[in-house]
Amino acid sequence: MIKARLIKLLIVAGLIASAAFSVVQANQQQPQNPAQPAAQQPPAGGGQQQPPPEPKNLIVLKGMARPQVMALMREWSAALGVECNFCHQSPSDTDTPRKHVARLMHRDYVAGMKHKDNSAVSCKDCHQGQPNPLRVQPFTAALAKPASGLQILKQEEVGQVMQAFTKALGVRCDYCHTQGDFAAETPRKQIARFMMTEFSGKLVKADGSNVSCNDCHQGHALPLARLPFPRRQAPAQQQPQAPAQAPAGTQPEKKP
Repeated sequence: MIKARLIKLLIVAGLIASAAFSVVQANQQQPQNPAQPAAQQPPAGGGQQQPPPEPKNLIVLKGMARPQVMALMREWSAALGVECNFCHQSPSDTDTPRKHVARLMHRDYVAGMKHKDNSAVSCKDCHQGQPNPLRVQPFTAALAKPASGLQILKQEEVGQVMQAFTKALGVRCDYCHTQGDFAAETPRKQIARFMMTEFSGKLVKADGSNVSCNDCHQGHALPLARLPFPRRQAPAQQQPQAPAQAPAGTQPEKKP
């Protein structure tokens, strides 16, 4: 009797195991097609990357496409030996004082002048890898250098040219000359000769007319001073505090 029951139990267990094995095998044979993760889904627009935005706040470069602007920026960066943050700050379309300088230089020099052989003017012509080209010239060597008389001007044109200089720069004669010894050599005399030979002597305006000191200076010794640069405000001076007064009816403490 007991043997018959064991046989039945074994048969039932075998049927249950066979059914379970069939279910597992059927599940494994079904094709798996899980939802594609969001990170792997193709981007909108057929998988094409969106182009970078066009430059903003363009004034003298208005109308130029982004590739043209970027090529010009790289040219300026190499000519001055600087990086982008020399003029730009985040966000890149923010106005900065050096952007004002770059616009003036591009408008009045690069686009407003040309060489006498009709070739174009570039930033590199003057900067030569230096952000401040006049500072690397050996003008300070003029001190203690013996005067050698007129080097560029002729004697008969000195008076007329000196008057034009003082009016264009808004200065007096002693801005370049030493009082009591006008023949003495000074750094500003060397700067004046450099400007005459490199600018007035080699460049003309876009229409072919001569370049003069007043074209850039316009009454300022430093021509960039006419730009609307932000001025730094001097820190407020603190007023000295008055010594504390003793309460009424008390005697001041006597020091030993």
